[in-house]
Amino acid sequence: MKENILKRILNQMVKSIYLKRQVIVYTLMILVATLYLIYTLGYSSNWANVVDETRGSAFYRASQQANQLMFQLSIVIMTTTLLSLSFGSMKRKHFYPSNILLNLLSNILLIVSAVITYYYNGVLSRMYARITTEEIPESTYLFHGTQGKSFAIFEIGNVLSVLMIGVAVLSLLFLIGKIRAQKERAKLIQGLVKTYEH
Repeated sequence: MKENILKRILNQMVKSIYLKRQVIVYTLMILVATLYLIYTLGYSSNWANVVDETRGSAFYRASQQANQLMFQLSIVIMTTTLLSLSFGSMKRKHFYPSNILLNLLSNILLIVSAVITYYYNGVLSRMYARITTEEIPESTYLFHGTQGKSFAIFEIGNVLSVLMIGVAVLSLLFLIGKIRAQKERAKLIQGLVKTYEH
């Protein structure tokens, strides 16, 4: 008895998620785009007061260049995602070429940004680890209210990169399914029209 109720509840949940998949996919896209924008805005706040052009200069310059590129990408991702939503991608039953193009562009940008973020985080975390106490004494970290070097921003970025790729793949799978369904619907309508004409 309990197993039947549990099965029924699970089936209803799966059915509900399936029916709302379009809204869920685009909600995830806007959420991950927003998280990435926030991440890039706070990227260098971890070391901004401690590392500068005189202390840890090589790392400082590299991190500023990486942060600038990631921020620019986050603005483009946010723009394409919002454009996609403004074209009705979240609720439209029929996708026009503009919907498909904007969705593809958003997904490609998510994947590219995730790969770039993961790459830069790998390089920069190694550079940050190599900053010596001669360049930046431990007392400098304490003076600025930190306990020492923190690699949390790199770890958060790596998790976010995986999340971005996951959402992009989910969105691409949804888009492929949507295009297939539209083609099948168009064939069905053509078949009905031909049958009606004869």
